[in-house]
Amino acid sequence: MALHYLLFCIGLSLLPMIPQYAYSSFFNIAAVGDWACNDNSQNTLKNIVSKKPELIIALGDLSYQRTAECWFDIISSVDNITRIVRGDHDNDFRMSQYMQHFNMSKEFYSFNSANIHFLIMSTEIPYELGSEQYEFVKSDLENASTNSTIDWIITAYHQPAYISQNDCKGCSPRVTLRELYHPLFDKYNVDLVLQAHNHNYERSYPILYNSKDSENPLIVNSNKNSYNYDIDNSHGVIFATVGTGGGELNNFEVKVPYVVTQHRGFGFLNIELTNNGTRLNSTFYANDGTLPDHFTIDK
Repeated sequence: MALHYLLFCIGLSLLPMIPQYAYSSFFNIAAVGDWACNDNSQNTLKNIVSKKPELIIALGDLSYQRTAECWFDIISSVDNITRIVRGDHDNDFRMSQYMQHFNMSKEFYSFNSANIHFLIMSTEIPYELGSEQYEFVKSDLENASTNSTIDWIITAYHQPAYISQNDCKGCSPRVTLRELYHPLFDKYNVDLVLQAHNHNYERSYPILYNSKDSENPLIVNSNKNSYNYDIDNSHGVIFATVGTGGGELNNFEVKVPYVVTQHRGFGFLNIELTNNGTRLNSTFYANDGTLPDHFTIDK
C-alpha cells in the first residue's frame, strides 16, 4: 500500500501546478459539472471567467461528444487552472484524452491550495471497501485532518450520495458511496462535498451520517445560509449538487428534508476563501444573472 501511495504521489507531481496562496490572499474556486458543448456551456464559462477564479473544478460529464476536443476548445482560456472529475458519460476513450491533457496518472487524486485540501474521487471505477481508491481516500483524509497547515477539506466526485428525486433517469443516490464515505467525511471533518450528475443545483444543510437510516441524514444546523463551527460546536458536511454546466436540465419532483435550496437553471458554484482563510463564502451564480443560493462557513 505504501508503494502504491508513493507511486501515486510521483504521478501527481506531473500535474500542472496550481499556485499556493497565503492565507491572507483572496482565493476563488469555481465548480460545476455536466457541461456539454453548446451555447449554455459557453455562457457558463463566460460567467465563471467573470469571477476570475484561481481554480476550476469540472465535476464530470464534460463534452458528451465522441471526443473531448469541443470541451477543450470551450475551456482553452482557463485550461491551466482546471482540474477534472470523471463522470459516467466520460467513457474510456474520452477519459484517456482528459488524463493525457491534464497529465493525470489516476482518476482519484488530491492537492492543496492555500489552506484548503482538495480530494478528487471517481465514481466510475471501484470505490468499494478494500479497493485501491478507498484505501487512498482513507489515508488521504487522515493525513489532511492532521496537517496543521490545512483548515478546510473539499471533496469532489460525480454521481451523488444524496439527492432529491427528479425526472433524471438513472440519477438515484449511490447508496454504497454514501454508506462507505460519509462516515469517513464525518470522521475527518470534510467541510464541503461537490457532486453533479443531476442537471440542476441543490444544497444540503450540514449533515451527519445516520447509521440507522442512511437515506435520512442528521441535520446538525438548520440555519439556511450561515454556519459557524466555532460557535455552533458542531461540524456536519454540506453536500452541493452542481450539474448545471450546460446539459439538458432536469425537473425536481420533491425536496428532501435535509436540502436547503434547489434551483433549475444553468450556472456554477463560486467558493471564496476570505477573512484571512477562516471563511468559505459560497454563491451559486446563475447564467440568467440571479443568485439562487448563498452560504458561508466560518471557523
